[in-house]
Amino acid sequence: MQQRLPKVFYNPVSLIGLVIAAFNVGFIVFLLVVEAFSKRAHPYADLVIWVILPALVLVGVVLFIFGIRRERRKERESAAAERRFPTFDFNDPKHRTTAVVLVTGFLFLSLLYAFAGFKAYEFTESKTFCGTMCHQVMGPEFRSHSFHAHAEIACADCHVGPGAKYFLLYKLKGTRQLIDVIFDRYPRPIPTPVADLRPSQEVCENCHGPKHQINQRLESRNFFLSDKQNTRKTINLLLRMGTPELTTHRPPKMHWHSSTTEEIVYAASDEKRARIPWIRVKRLDGKERVYRLVGAEMSDAEAAKAGPRRMDCIDCHNRGGHPYDPPQVILNTLLNLKLVDPDLPEIKRVAVKALDAEYASREDAMKGIDSSIRSFYKTTYPDLSLKKDAAIAAAIGALQRSYARSYDPPMKVSWKNFPDNRGHRFSPGCFRCHDGKHRSDDGAVLSRDCSLCHLLIERAGDAGAARSDRAVFEVMKYPHPVNIGDAWKETLCHECHG
Repeated sequence: MQQRLPKVFYNPVSLIGLVIAAFNVGFIVFLLVVEAFSKRAHPYADLVIWVILPALVLVGVVLFIFGIRRERRKERESAAAERRFPTFDFNDPKHRTTAVVLVTGFLFLSLLYAFAGFKAYEFTESKTFCGTMCHQVMGPEFRSHSFHAHAEIACADCHVGPGAKYFLLYKLKGTRQLIDVIFDRYPRPIPTPVADLRPSQEVCENCHGPKHQINQRLESRNFFLSDKQNTRKTINLLLRMGTPELTTHRPPKMHWHSSTTEEIVYAASDEKRARIPWIRVKRLDGKERVYRLVGAEMSDAEAAKAGPRRMDCIDCHNRGGHPYDPPQVILNTLLNLKLVDPDLPEIKRVAVKALDAEYASREDAMKGIDSSIRSFYKTTYPDLSLKKDAAIAAAIGALQRSYARSYDPPMKVSWKNFPDNRGHRFSPGCFRCHDGKHRSDDGAVLSRDCSLCHLLIERAGDAGAARSDRAVFEVMKYPHPVNIGDAWKETLCHECHG
């Protein structure tokens, strides 16, 4: 057989290197084609296509060069033995069959390798991998996410996103976390917020980028009091999302914080970002104003040392993918959906107490919820406990399922350790800044007035009855559902509810 290349090229090491390099170049082309026609972006694609596979190509090239240098050294030492490659005579039926089998086998294994590699690469992006395989510590987050509006979104889409930077960052961090898991050194609960989470502009705004700004939205929210009758109340909440505007030089924004400001930067004095003593606001007209917490003023130098952070969606919507609801919220939902019978007397109060009790494990919680609900009705309402046995059993089942989604005793997971900043009823949330105590040097104050963000409204008597096509509303004169005097004007909501 005529050799077109120098003899040193024809050695096993170089040939293996050549096959590795050529095969992975083909795999790169294959993944580029798949990525081009895929309906969804793959966060790990850039890393695999432009980092991992080129590294394997480089390994093949190194082997190829190493084999050549090795052969040349042997030639210089006169130790190179003559090699003869097997010859194929395609006039021989046996040789033809052997060649066909080898080529077919190689192509089949190549396609199998490409398919298996791609599916393995996709599996590392899946919720199953993140929640149940390598990250069992994140089981509570996985269960919570599975019942959320974002359940169809893969973990990697938000936590990694496209590009190699955050993949490498999270995998390096994940390696340290894996070591901590092996040696049982991980904290309980898992610390939040995540310090190096990808900016929401690169994740959330890929989906939540409205074409038209919403100025106001009316919501009716039902809840139940913790009295004997589980009295149902309805609050009509007019959310003041922002200011209406029509612009041609900038895209519309979601609500006030982004529609009237160019940038909000803050510095927190604690790792939870619950206490914010320094805020700098830059408005669209370029004017800047710095607000400082009265009584705990932070200088600009101290703020710079604390590490200022640009406010984005995650600062308020911090539990957007993994909510752990307070028991009052859970019961309001279950009672509204009739998954818990509202006719069961005192069920709101008793169920809230059962959900928020201390348990050693999830199994103990399931037993504790069952026994506490049943024993209450057997003791307090013995006749009703027999008559409403099916309703009580259904309520217990609903409570147990809800507990599994929002609590985890071994990991110390509950709404108390993972507060939701979207609002201010059960945690400081909005009041971290809008508490009436943040003042600028020129005397401006971040207001805590309820009407700044929403109005509690009700039908204005029979004013709307005069015309059937018109309804008249007015702001509620006393917005709190239970009479607490004027305390609601001075006391922050979470100080009682949280």
